[in-house]
Amino acid sequence: MRFLISNDDGVYAPGLLALSQALSTIGEVVVVAPNDEQSGYASALSVSRPLHTHQLPSGFVAVNGSPADCVYLAIHELYRDTDFDCVITGINSGANLGQDVMFSGTFGAALTAQLSGIPAIATSLVGGGVKNGGQESASDYQVAAHEIVKLLTETSILEMLKSLPYHVLNVNIPDVQHADDIKGRKITSLGHKQAAQPVRHMIDPRGRDAYWLSLRKGKNERPLETSIDAVQANHMMTDYQAVSAGYVSLSPVRLHHTPTAALDRLSTLTL
Repeated sequence: MRFLISNDDGVYAPGLLALSQALSTIGEVVVVAPNDEQSGYASALSVSRPLHTHQLPSGFVAVNGSPADCVYLAIHELYRDTDFDCVITGINSGANLGQDVMFSGTFGAALTAQLSGIPAIATSLVGGGVKNGGQESASDYQVAAHEIVKLLTETSILEMLKSLPYHVLNVNIPDVQHADDIKGRKITSLGHKQAAQPVRHMIDPRGRDAYWLSLRKGKNERPLETSIDAVQANHMMTDYQAVSAGYVSLSPVRLHHTPTAALDRLSTLTL
């Protein structure tokens, strides 16, 4: 198997290294990732400035762009003659649950691959980035990386994704010490939590107003509106519920889709 991997934490992130090392045990791995952290860039592409690349001693390719830039550039130019079986992004330092996937560069990079027809999986470590004062190493991601390998080798997930065009699989893995602490895997819907403090206002050292955007969530959680019926009918867990219970959360996220119910309602308008 051939894998292209990227992330939004940057080319030097320990989660990226752990993912690369784990996937190299089951296939060929190509790494193209941003020079530095690009969290919150979603699927943004750089169209108003040129991109530059340089190869690190590790063989990883660094790009002065967004996560989506990295995947787009790799697929359409740097490795245009390579057929990738899957694009896997991450392992993100911290959760990408619920509506956060819409802002996530980890998810945005996977989305870019899927729009090019390549099966794509976005992966995140719930609770990542908070250990050892934020000074993580690849070893902190080994359990999560092994879970990703097991998902690919123990299930037919790749074949399933090939049959589901315009879907990205969003994977969140609990941050545990040992693999035995993970209870299993759950197919989940995206949940939704309101941001506890969407914007933090402060005064900078020069006396100017400054604003820090935050996605930190409150306690209340509910399924996203588009998935409520499915959750009620199938008693399906949300991603928040699954990881809280110790399961790996697997959320299929559909793209390029106009809901029939919305079309029906809008068609009643007089335009």
